[in-house]
Amino acid sequence: QEDAYNQKTETLKKKSEEGGVVSRNRAKNELAQHLGEDPLPLRRAKIDQEAAVRKAEKANAAAKAASDEATAAANKASEAKQQADATAAEATAAREASDAAAADAKAAREASDAAAADAKAAREASD
Repeated sequence: QEDAYNQKTETLKKKSEEGGVVSRNRAKNELAQHLGEDPLPLRRAKIDQEAAVRKAEKANAAAKAASDEATAAANKASEAKQQADATAAEATAAREASDAAAADAKAAREASDAAAADAKAAREASD
């Protein structure tokens, strides 16, 4: 709209400087009317456009902040997962060691029971 306004102004200025007396005076009159018009729609359009740009920049900044926050949360979650995986591996190793110790204790108990039975049998045989 601003370009059209400026173009019309330039055209009327050229017409007011060229041609016959009547056409120059008519062009001068049209130029005066054109310059006297209220450019409110043009100013309003400019203001609206600037407001839209500011709004878009604000939305872009908010989106970037949310993206940065989401990235940080994702990194934190990844670290927590790695830590949980390590803890799970430690727990698995501890369980396996516990199972092995339980098997050893069971074998030792069975051996102890067998030794006790042998000792009892030997005592009865000696009596």
